[in-house]
Amino acid sequence: MEIRVKGQLHKDIKKTSELLGIQEREFIDRALLLYLESVRNILELQREFRAWDELSDEALANMSVRIKTEL
Repeated sequence: MEIRVKGQLHKDIKKTSELLGIQEREFIDRALLLYLESVRNILELQREFRAWDELSDEALANMSVRIKTEL
């Protein structure tokens, strides 16, 4: 796959890769890997939040049933 980066973004990539002493391609590969890891972490956190939300809904429903039966 070929990706073309133009304008200021390309200049920033070129400058930063030079400062780090690595090739632009390696810099872009590292940046994409870091971004993908970040997205995976965000998606995992969202799944965990949904699971906790479902669990809290279930706990609330069970508590409501208990209160009704105790009255």
